[in-house]
Amino acid sequence: MTTAERDLGALDDPSRDRPKSMDAIDKHAQQAQKLNARAVNDQAAKVGGAATKANDLGDDLKLFRDDVLREWEGKDADAVADHLEALGKASYKVSDKAEAAKNILQRVSEILDEVKKKVAQLAQEANDKDADNRALIGAARQRKNNAKDDNEIAAAATDIERLRQLNEKDSNGKKEEIERALDAAEKQIDDLLKPLGLEIEGGFLELIPAESGQTTASSVHAKPVDSRVGPAPVYGGGDGGGGGGGGVAGVQGDGRPAKPIDARGDNPAKIAEQFLGRNAGDLKRSGELPAMQSWVPNNVNCANFVSGCLEAAGLIDKNQASASVAGLTANLEADGWKSVPLSQAKPGDVVISNGGGHVVLYAGDGQFIGSNNINPDGSQKISMGGGGGLVKVLTPPT
Repeated sequence: MTTAERDLGALDDPSRDRPKSMDAIDKHAQQAQKLNARAVNDQAAKVGGAATKANDLGDDLKLFRDDVLREWEGKDADAVADHLEALGKASYKVSDKAEAAKNILQRVSEILDEVKKKVAQLAQEANDKDADNRALIGAARQRKNNAKDDNEIAAAATDIERLRQLNEKDSNGKKEEIERALDAAEKQIDDLLKPLGLEIEGGFLELIPAESGQTTASSVHAKPVDSRVGPAPVYGGGDGGGGGGGGVAGVQGDGRPAKPIDARGDNPAKIAEQFLGRNAGDLKRSGELPAMQSWVPNNVNCANFVSGCLEAAGLIDKNQASASVAGLTANLEADGWKSVPLSQAKPGDVVISNGGGHVVLYAGDGQFIGSNNINPDGSQKISMGGGGGLVKVLTPPT
């Protein structure tokens, strides 16, 4: 194509130097800035308060039951006591699920904050690169307009076109990188919200409107949640699986058969050692420790795993298992487990650590074993350790 055949008007129009994909980049950046991680974190705090209240109710019902048995005798007293005990356990289960929901919402808040910063960084890089490229295009245009020789004009015109194509390629690449970051964050949040009975229909950028802590009715759809005590409900449908319904999104099982281990009478610490190196996210779904509940997030499985080992050893039943440290502690103490100094701890005793926020098993010789947050993504793996910040050691009744 000769210089005469080129659209010189288009080459001289600076507005055509800016790639169209820069508009999409700016739009993504503006939308990401509207994400309100603090609003989600505030909701997490409210749910955490509800977990505490439900746990306190369980404690009150336990005390009431003890008073009934102390002050009243006979079949009627036993019936009332049994009813109060069932209500107390139900309260602890509600507390467990509310605590898990709090942790999920806190993680959602973190993801929102992370992607907001990531998109802002990528958008700034895209705009900086666009400015550099357009400066080069402007210089080529000035060279073209100042040239007298047709060959020189043609060379400069070719440079303008080449630089525009390069700028378009650079901005398209950055746009795709931003969209990958947003898609990954949306998937993470979708997977986290499914156990709560929520899914994002219109893209997670609509989850938190600008300057508002309220979720939009159009963007979040709540499915019915089974409020019965027991494992969290399983949700099917959506675009993540085939017919017949799917499970709660999360880390999939490791292919092992869903067969409980044969461990009745074994020491809980010895049972735990069988799973060293396994991801808690795999183990909770494998069926090997039936008391482990699959709905528990992969970064808070410590009480879930200890409960599984205790139940496998025959020291507790499934109703005493709990996904929260506070709930498991209360259930064990209600069953007669006593606090002892670490110097008197025996392998298999339950160790409350990290200021009351973590639980592991005593493995003997000053060692601990449990589900610990050691994976790079913050999820848990069965490992030695986790006994720092010791609060108490619980040993079963003799």
